[in-house]
Amino acid sequence: MSKLLCGLWLLLLSSGQVLAEIQYEYQHQFVLKKDELGYVYINRKEVTKKASAENPTNDYLLKLRWTLFANDQLFVLVNYRGHPYQYILKKNYPLESITLPLLPEGENKMNAKVLIKIVFNDFSQSNREAILDIFIEDNQERINVEFKPKKN
Repeated sequence: MSKLLCGLWLLLLSSGQVLAEIQYEYQHQFVLKKDELGYVYINRKEVTKKASAENPTNDYLLKLRWTLFANDQLFVLVNYRGHPYQYILKKNYPLESITLPLLPEGENKMNAKVLIKIVFNDFSQSNREAILDIFIEDNQERINVEFKPKKN
């Protein structure tokens, strides 16, 4: 009987670690009007690549904007490293967010993940602005991130 209780206790402890809340190293909120761009500059620490005129700081660039809000759906365009994506977000789970990998997985697939989560927070009808929350998971500190609401 005591072995059964001990086994259950160990099972509870291990499941608590698996179900632990994700820690996000970077968070930001964009308040964007239609077709206004939000920029996320991602500098990969472990790679040094040749700087160019369009990217003098060797950053990977993620651009996002929204183009249409209709029937409580937000149409979002995301461009990361030259690859365009289109998503339709709603304010109910699981359609309120998207998750994209920012870097390839490292040796430890659980801890080396670098992901961005874009969450549709709200839409202001009076201002015609969408509120998007950005969360970046980077457990092994593989990147530096800078957010800019507009391009300088």
